[in-house]
Parts: sequence; structure tokens; C-alpha cells
Amino acid sequence: MKLVILDDWEHLFSAHPRLEELKRHFDVHIYDDQPSHGTLISRIQDADIILPIRERTSFTKPVLESMKNVKLIAQTGGGLAHLDLEEATRLGIPVATTPGGSASVVELIFGLILSHARRLPRLDEEMKAGEWTESVGFGLEGKTVGIIGLGKIGSGVAKAAQAFGMNVIAWGPRLTEERARDKGVGYVSFETLLQNSHFIVTAVRLVPETRHLLKKEQFSLMRRDAFLVNTSRGEIVDEQALIEALETKRIAGAGLDVFAEEPLPSDNPLRKMDNVILTPHIGWKTDTIFNRFFTSAAENILSFFVEGKPIRIKNPEVLERKEKGDNR
Repeated sequence: MKLVILDDWEHLFSAHPRLEELKRHFDVHIYDDQPSHGTLISRIQDADIILPIRERTSFTKPVLESMKNVKLIAQTGGGLAHLDLEEATRLGIPVATTPGGSASVVELIFGLILSHARRLPRLDEEMKAGEWTESVGFGLEGKTVGIIGLGKIGSGVAKAAQAFGMNVIAWGPRLTEERARDKGVGYVSFETLLQNSHFIVTAVRLVPETRHLLKKEQFSLMRRDAFLVNTSRGEIVDEQALIEALETKRIAGAGLDVFAEEPLPSDNPLRKMDNVILTPHIGWKTDTIFNRFFTSAAENILSFFVEGKPIRIKNPEVLERKEKGDNR
């Protein structure tokens, strides 16, 4: 059986210890580039198993229909925004997922917060230029962090902020006062969060109701010393409104790991702003998470084909249909 591993840009899966175990059972092909649509189709059209890394390849209806032999998509991570699950289910393609990487995103969020609070990027630059700058930092203790969304990542941010002695408040499209209270977090309205937070952290999924959740109106409500951290998805923020808020010093700054267009164009104004800290969508990318992804995906594949006991299937109705003899 042919196993195709896509998007191994960092060459971490090709060096993973469990790869040899998969090779004992399957004909493994690993790709580390970003292929054209035609090249992608030629690679996967006769594959029995597809192992994609995160959301780097979009599995649209035409892509799914091109895979004539596929018996399992062993997706890494839990997000499926890039994959048409409804179409995969219609076509009878089981999709397995793995545990995600919320802890690594929380770590980056606080890396961005601390970098801003203590002016780390600027001080590092000045020190390496031979300067010794007298700098007063922005202490976290007693400051307010407002978290938009209180799922795994938002809850992790809340826990870390509490350890720093920060006041934590939250709002979310589906967040309830009871759930916030269970996390030891104050539940407030969206407007109150924007008006009172020194740090504003986005921790919601990109869905129609959260697209451009933060636009000009919302930036006008924020404190002038507010620092926005967005590690969720670029389109949660109206990027042009953010650029305007940063240029006019309507807010103090932003830490951004995600953007409306990725890679971020070289002429994007954000690249030249001294009140912005930028990272290239690395929130989930740590050695711990890559190891978890590959280990769990390998477990999913071996359980499915070797042990005959499918695990972590997102559309189990496909398997139920197959058991009844209703094959696509």
C-alpha cells in the first residue's frame, strides 16, 4: 500500500524514528516541497494513505475526487479548515486527526507579550549595535489581559497570566459566564474587554462570525497602551484597520504570527513598523508538537490497517457505511 507524506518542509518527519516502522508495512513517499496543483494530483491520485502536515495542503472537492484509491487521510493536528470533511464523508474517505499543539501556541503568545513588555527586540538590536540603553519595562503584574475565546489556547493563556499575577477577563461568541468562572476568569462584554485590557489576545477559530472581528470600530475602543496578540488566523483582524491603528498610535503595538496573506508580502507595511513584533506562523511549530503529530498519525495508520481498530476518526459514519457494505 502506498503512503504519501506531504509538506515535510522542515524535514522532521523524514528523520522521525517511527518512520522505519511505517516503511515495514507501507511503500512510503515523502515530499518536502510546495507543489503545483498538477504535481500534487499526480502524487496523490494513486495513494492509499495520505499523511498531510497541518493545513499546508487544501483538500477541496476536486482534490478529494482525484484520489481514486485513498483509504485514509491521516491528518496531523485537529483542525480541518483546509479539508472539506463533508465531501470526504460523501466520498467514503475516513479522516483521522491527532492531538493538537495548544501549549506551544500559549508559549508563543507569552513570548510576544514579554517581548513587548520588556522591549526585547529593540534592546537586543541596540545592544548588538554597541549601545547600552536605559530602558524601563512594562510590568505584567496587576495588568489586565483580555482573552477573546476561552478554549484550550485561551484557557492556557489565562492560566499563564494568572501565574504572572495578571487580571484576566474574557469574552467569546459562545463563551458563558459559568465556563469563565470555572477557569477563574472574569466574564465581560466584548466592549468592556476592549476598553480595559492592556493586552488583548485572540484565541478563537476563524468562522464567518469571527472574520474581521476586530476592525476600525473595535480599535477605537482600545486603550492607547493596548498590545494586540493574534496567533489565531489573520482574517480575524481587519489588517488595514490594524495598520491604521498602529500607524496613528491608536494602540501601542501588536504581536502577530498570522496574516491575511501568507507568506506576508515583502511590501506589507507591517514589516517596517517598530511597534510590531512579527513571526512567520510558528505558533504550533515546536519539536514537541512535530513529534506528537507524527507519533499520533503513525498510531492512527497502524491501528487502521495493521490492527484493524480505527482510532480518532472524525467521520465514523464512513466506517459504519463500509461495515454495511455501502462502499463508494
